[in-house]
Amino acid sequence: MQAEEKKEQSEWQPSPGSTRPTQLITTHGPGSFVQTENDSVMVLGIDFWSHKEEYIKKYHLYMQNITKKDYFLMPSTSEPSSRSIPCISFPTWGYCRYCKWLQLHKDVPGSDKGFVCTAHPNQPLLPARLVTVCKRGHIDDFPWIEWAHSNKGKDKDGHPLARPICESPKVFWKGGRSSSSISNWFVECECGARNYMGAAFDTAGIQLYGDNGFYTLGCSGKSPWLDKQEVCKKIKPEDDDENSTELPIGILGRSTSLYYSKILRGIIIPQLAHPIIKYLQSENFAIKNEEWILDGLTNEEKAQKILRSHEEFREIKKYTIQDITEFMDKLSTREGSSSNIKTESDLKKIEYEDLMHNENFPPGEDDEDEKEIMIKDVQLDDELKKYFKVVRRLDILTALEVQRYFTRLTPPGEINEQGKKEIICNIEVRKQPWLPCVIKKGEGIFLVFNENFIKNCMNKDVEDRLNELVTNHKEWEELTEWPSNIEISSQYIFLHSLSHLLIKEFALRSGYSEASISERIYSSDNMCGILIYTTSSGDGSLGGLVRQTQGKLLEVLEDSLRKAKVCSRDPICLLTDPKKMRLESKLPPHLRQNASACYGCMLLPETSCEFFNKMLDRKVLVDPNYGLIKMI
Repeated sequence: MQAEEKKEQSEWQPSPGSTRPTQLITTHGPGSFVQTENDSVMVLGIDFWSHKEEYIKKYHLYMQNITKKDYFLMPSTSEPSSRSIPCISFPTWGYCRYCKWLQLHKDVPGSDKGFVCTAHPNQPLLPARLVTVCKRGHIDDFPWIEWAHSNKGKDKDGHPLARPICESPKVFWKGGRSSSSISNWFVECECGARNYMGAAFDTAGIQLYGDNGFYTLGCSGKSPWLDKQEVCKKIKPEDDDENSTELPIGILGRSTSLYYSKILRGIIIPQLAHPIIKYLQSENFAIKNEEWILDGLTNEEKAQKILRSHEEFREIKKYTIQDITEFMDKLSTREGSSSNIKTESDLKKIEYEDLMHNENFPPGEDDEDEKEIMIKDVQLDDELKKYFKVVRRLDILTALEVQRYFTRLTPPGEINEQGKKEIICNIEVRKQPWLPCVIKKGEGIFLVFNENFIKNCMNKDVEDRLNELVTNHKEWEELTEWPSNIEISSQYIFLHSLSHLLIKEFALRSGYSEASISERIYSSDNMCGILIYTTSSGDGSLGGLVRQTQGKLLEVLEDSLRKAKVCSRDPICLLTDPKKMRLESKLPPHLRQNASACYGCMLLPETSCEFFNKMLDRKVLVDPNYGLIKMI
């Protein structure tokens, strides 16, 4: 493997530096670029992660079932990342700041301070600016030598500038004096061949010069983070060439489009850590329970059999029949067991039920998660009862975030140029029993809206307008063959839009930034609520968010709507009509999933929104004729 070859060559061991655990599942996860002091490195897949005994194991029964994993591991903050997170140097080309010579790492000296220029040993090699990426997520070094000799232009006498590669090519990275634009930079060989970089970004592919004239560079099929290379077949092959490869394009190494992490988020409910709950949700119990159901046993009789049994039930021997029966009674009233939780929507139903009923199971004696969520009711006056059925403050909230995969060029849930779903990039070669995760602690506010209030808001005008967005979204799902994990409805769009306005207002009042406040929308026939929370405070709560429940909720609601009445892009923003977009515009479905919503009024940082800033409409909230503001 590349990492092993480099270790034999020198003492230099690539490392992601002082990367935080949160970054290792978001921007700096497997397959990503990390700019360090001495190098640019790529984090390897989880197959190669070492010292996992020093990681922190975490469990979440429902998220385990969704991901089909046994557990999750959080990198320990006590150990440096270089010890537990393996990396390789990538790109493997670098250039000298002094002489601009482009050199391969394998050809230059390396030390504990990185790679240095052969001609100037005191000058470190800076990472090459470009890499090549295809739509399947494969990535490779940019063909610097070939590109320098592939200029499609002509000289002043009309002679072609392209030429065969010289016997001893030596290329240099030059230009950029008159402008910082990458198009003004060029690669020049000692033989005199040079080529500017502007054409390297052409989506039609990278044109190189060979023995038979110009040809288009095909994808190498490399996945360096997995130490894997495969044949890269085109996503949508041409009729006459089913074996054609995908075409890579040049892209800047620091481009944000090189890495989009797909994260599964869930709220940790303390009862999930209880030994009895873990057993009752286990496969071992499920097998026995099927027999007992056929025998017509009650929960109390089942509990007696559990305690009379031997080895397989030893972990809960210390509990009484009453304890086990109580847990079984409560679990039987839930909408589903862990085996039925297959999507994020299913997970939300369980979370909503727990938050709604505020019934905490008794913690186990050794339950370290005992205090991971603390729920308190907020007393509502008559004015607030018009809008809210339940308001609860979560003084201590713990969220679990798990990385499932990542994408390149196209964010998760978007479509590519072929009109199909994005191609996901795995973070593992062989199926592992775990995924990387982080635990975040903070605070939150749980808002459940009054049914009558929502019914009055969701009149025919609002329903018709929002259903147009629902239709646009369904068209997108059919086109991409990518069903959403969230149930999209007119109610969901209404709650989602209101959540964005509330986050903006809470950010102004609480002291947290918008990027640090997140949302979870609970919307279905049986759910109508919003959880607004923050985990930016690290080990605990600063209290700035939950403090807004102390006699300020009505003021927050009114101010958020009042400020949303004006947008810097009005009247264009407010007059956006989802029906006209669908029937009259030529915009593809993925560009028709918002109505009156833009960065001037409703859109939030991607870390805050659970649905990629889509399914939003400001007009149904602030229109004086039928909007929510009319009801306030």
